[in-house]
Amino acid sequence: MTEFEPGDDAIALMVDVARTGGRDLNAAQRRDLNHLVSRGLVAVDEASNSCEVTPKGQALLDQRGVGVNEA
Repeated sequence: MTEFEPGDDAIALMVDVARTGGRDLNAAQRRDLNHLVSRGLVAVDEASNSCEVTPKGQALLDQRGVGVNEA
């Protein structure tokens, strides 16, 4: 099996999750979020109805040179 290489939309979704906890996602983004969760890049906290980028996901963002807190 080959390593999952997320596209630009998936990276943008991970940045949104990192910035907002995934609270303002639309239906299409929520569907894509499930794929990221299944790959271990994002974790969902059902108790707080939010999600966060996992260390594995953050490493991927770092590798791609994506800064989450940039203006």
